[in-house]
Amino acid sequence: MASAFREKLSELSRERLIDFIEMSNRNFWSLQNNYIVNIEKRYGQDVAIEFDELAYGRAAEVSVYRLKKFFGLGDDMETLKLAYQLLPWGSYVPAEFPVCTDKKLVRRVPVCTMQMERIKRGAGELPCKPALLPVAMKIAEAVNPKIKVTHLTAPPDPHPDNMFCELVFEMGD
Repeated sequence: MASAFREKLSELSRERLIDFIEMSNRNFWSLQNNYIVNIEKRYGQDVAIEFDELAYGRAAEVSVYRLKKFFGLGDDMETLKLAYQLLPWGSYVPAEFPVCTDKKLVRRVPVCTMQMERIKRGAGELPCKPALLPVAMKIAEAVNPKIKVTHLTAPPDPHPDNMFCELVFEMGD
């Protein structure tokens, strides 16, 4: 017997199903952003960043394993790029991939929705680099343990107005 969830989704057109998935991704980000904001208010920024790394990192790692299995993906740089595009933040945080070769992938975020909201509220940029690095390492390792993060620019690092963060991944031997 199908669940109400599956039944309702099976009634949707392909376009509406895609809209539903994108809305679900935004819902995930609403939860994640509120989680971090409220931890920061109660316990301070350092604790918020620590918990962001712990929860977000593990969620990303598990999600990549599931994506690889679901789509039958490989263990190369193209899979890493696709994983970033398919993860819940893939439709929420616009990223560019100016380099994608067998040995190197560059992921750049020109406009970070979360950071822009913080700036608009007067909260300033969240120094996300301490959480972003271990999360990126977990994502890369879930694709292939030979993939390493070799460079990361992210707040609190200074950055140009047209780029919030940039990650460089390289395939080792």
